[in-house]
Amino acid sequence: MKRRLLSLLLPFAAALCAFAVHAQEAQKPEPAPDSKIMQQIFNCIAEGLPQDWKKAWFVITETRRNADGSARRFRASFFVATSVTDRKGKPLRPCGSEPVIEGVRALTDLLPEEQRRWTEATLSFTNDGKFEAKFDVTPRKPAAVKPAPKPAGKKSDPGGKT
Repeated sequence: MKRRLLSLLLPFAAALCAFAVHAQEAQKPEPAPDSKIMQQIFNCIAEGLPQDWKKAWFVITETRRNADGSARRFRASFFVATSVTDRKGKPLRPCGSEPVIEGVRALTDLLPEEQRRWTEATLSFTNDGKFEAKFDVTPRKPAAVKPAPKPAGKKSDPGGKT
């Protein structure tokens, strides 16, 4: 009788455990949007990482902006180092600069309004899973404008007649 009761209770207990595990998984918070974006960016960068890498980073610099700031252009430079203290690094070839720039644009949407007009962004990753994002919001200086040429003056009458 005990064996029969045990055989009936085991599936019930297993179902309860499965429900409890499922309930715990449902309570786990979703990763923050910035963590998901950083993971997507890292996946692109990871394509070019050497096996002995310790730190990888990239710098995105705004190269052009229209008057109202609604259209911007960027340049990206990618680096990798075998030491976390190396600040120079070696060039890194990711999956492409556009996926990374799009990821940074998505991160920009998460920033407070006053920080969205950054002029340079530096994102770094270490092989122990840490990452950091810095946005420089220093306003760009407008390009120097050349003064308009002076209008030509009146030519004097060489014969002295008026």
